[in-house]
Amino acid sequence: MSKKKILIVEDDKMLCAIFEMFIMELEYELVGISQNGKEALKICGINKPDVILMDIYLDGKITGIETAKLIYEKYDIPVIFITSDIKEKTIREATYKNTYGFLMKPIYKSSLGVAIEFAYSKHLFDKKSA
Repeated sequence: MSKKKILIVEDDKMLCAIFEMFIMELEYELVGISQNGKEALKICGINKPDVILMDIYLDGKITGIETAKLIYEKYDIPVIFITSDIKEKTIREATYKNTYGFLMKPIYKSSLGVAIEFAYSKHLFDKKSA
């Protein structure tokens, strides 16, 4: 079985470094790191990640929530949101067809691994059931 391909979309460089370290230690393949939605869309088209770790608030004109919706429409890739914002309004806005999880900052390696495996498996199940 091939390694799951992961894309990190996060504008905090320190968090990106931590997530990158976790991805490597969990033996996933990191296919890109993006700090904004526009770049994330390009990476999806080129590298076809299996799961995306997406911050809700990004640099640039489009938010992580808007980026995730565009990614669903174009590529149908599961997204795990990573955020420190747990307001009901934010969670409601982020709940979409390709939302497969929420992780609260700070992120722990073990919970990240579980979330990735869940998102990937649930997405496969949903595609087979459709």
